[in-house]
Amino acid sequence: MNQVPSHQVVVHRRGGPEVLSWEPVQVRSPGAGEVRVRVEAAGVSGFDLMIRGHWFFGFTKTPYTPGEDFVGIVDAVGPEVTKFSIGQRVAGWTFGQGGGYAEVIVRPGNTLVPVPDGVEPVTAAAIITNYLTASLVLDKTAKVRSGERLLIHGAAGGLGSALLQLGGLAGFEMFGTGSGNSTDFIADNGAVPINYRTENFVHRIRDLTDDGVDVVIDVVGGPRQLWRSSRCLQRGGRLVMLGMASIYKSGVAIIPLSLLTAGAVALWPNGVSVPMSPSMLSFPAKNLGWYRDTLTGLLEKAAAGQLKPAIAAEVPMSEASRAHAMLEAGGLVGKVVLTCSK
Repeated sequence: MNQVPSHQVVVHRRGGPEVLSWEPVQVRSPGAGEVRVRVEAAGVSGFDLMIRGHWFFGFTKTPYTPGEDFVGIVDAVGPEVTKFSIGQRVAGWTFGQGGGYAEVIVRPGNTLVPVPDGVEPVTAAAIITNYLTASLVLDKTAKVRSGERLLIHGAAGGLGSALLQLGGLAGFEMFGTGSGNSTDFIADNGAVPINYRTENFVHRIRDLTDDGVDVVIDVVGGPRQLWRSSRCLQRGGRLVMLGMASIYKSGVAIIPLSLLTAGAVALWPNGVSVPMSPSMLSFPAKNLGWYRDTLTGLLEKAAAGQLKPAIAAEVPMSEASRAHAMLEAGGLVGKVVLTCSK
């Protein structure tokens, strides 16, 4: 077997950022239909942090290597692979299986797409998870239509900024919550900024719209947050729960409490609905055509200068624990990306 030496991040037990360990490993040759990639960049997501610190039924067991997305250069191709060649830059998503925090990774060729010329690895890595998720939510969950008004919480984060940019391309009227300097970023990306630290976002939305917005996308979660978000909606509006950032401070109990609150909102007699988004751990894997076409289109928009993902920080992959600590601390504008030295 043509194995190559490599390193990867390994989580042996649940805990804080300190449980991320940088370890040597031998990576096997690709099998039939597989491609081996030397990773240049990998994204850090809230999902990575959540499963590192908490156990959830059905999620990855320890030990495991985190990382849902990656960009790199094809190093070897297995039998039956015809669409990729050695030296080509590709991007991929692991559909909840992890493995992206590695210098070298082997993946099925049908889960990879080519990265257009002119798109840097860090830029491509910042697009994969966040912009695919944003595309799915806007098009299939919230089903936002032209002329509708949209409130995005955490609008300066990696996912929030993706929603802002895609919403801007679609011509939606947008409002975004943030704090500090992030409000400038929100305004620069076409939304009306609301500083949640100094303003009551419910009152502010009512002042700006009279009857509320059509859609609220909430990446924060928590009973109080979701209930207040529902009060920003006009009759017949949609509240989309897209994350549980509050889990870092409030613990896993915030999840069932949030679900109960969402259920109460849906039952309240004001016509508000709480559409559930398809699982990003299963929907793309079961709809590979949608996944490849959508990701290819997003990368092409980046190559054309239509999408410019914000990069909060570039951190060496061997220092992944520092990247996790940064993301948990909050206050970042954009995506944290891990990089591998050449």
